[in-house]
Amino acid sequence: MKHWFVVFALLLPGLLGSAAEPYFCLRKGAELYYERTDAASGKLKRTTTWRIDTVAPEGSGMRVDYTFTLRKPNGAPMYGGPSTMSVRVDEGGTVRMDLGNSMRAVFANMFPNAEIVSEGDPTLLPAGMKPGDTLPDAHSVVTVLGMKYRTTVTERQVLRRETVTTPAGTFDCIVVREHKEERGPGINRTTTAETWYARGIGYVRHDTYDKNLRLETTEVLKKY
Repeated sequence: MKHWFVVFALLLPGLLGSAAEPYFCLRKGAELYYERTDAASGKLKRTTTWRIDTVAPEGSGMRVDYTFTLRKPNGAPMYGGPSTMSVRVDEGGTVRMDLGNSMRAVFANMFPNAEIVSEGDPTLLPAGMKPGDTLPDAHSVVTVLGMKYRTTVTERQVLRRETVTTPAGTFDCIVVREHKEERGPGINRTTTAETWYARGIGYVRHDTYDKNLRLETTEVLKKY
């Protein structure tokens, strides 16, 4: 098994072709730890951990499986505990994240015996995106126990390149703004977000604004 991973590491540049490094972590075993704080009070709202479990060839690109864990400020797990999710990285380096499947994984923790159906279009992060670009919209519909949860992401704009410093270090980033609407039983939320993405890592900062464009929370990478 160890020999297989050595061979895969040698083949990785070829799988990505001549594309730039994707805006996602491809290092198996890496753990990215984030903290989200309230903009007004500075109090901790939650923590997020992404653990990269496998990175393997899939078609002309690759599939990255990871464990996603949200915790309350006191350390207690949220939404039933860790969820297993995945993204696809195309041959050109574009990251495709399926919103519906991610939400489906969370619901599977909460309702392990329920039938859960998801559909929709993935969120794309092109490796070659540049300031001024407009990115494709994304949406998902997840049905669980007869309830439908809809997420729509629109107005996705690449704003600028910026160097940002977090407790995890200093990163050269591309900044993306997007508008999100979440609808479903118990959820009626409209937000705008600005996210700083670093190559080979993913997001290192994420600011969320309410429907009146007032800053609500800031999430930063603390260590990886």
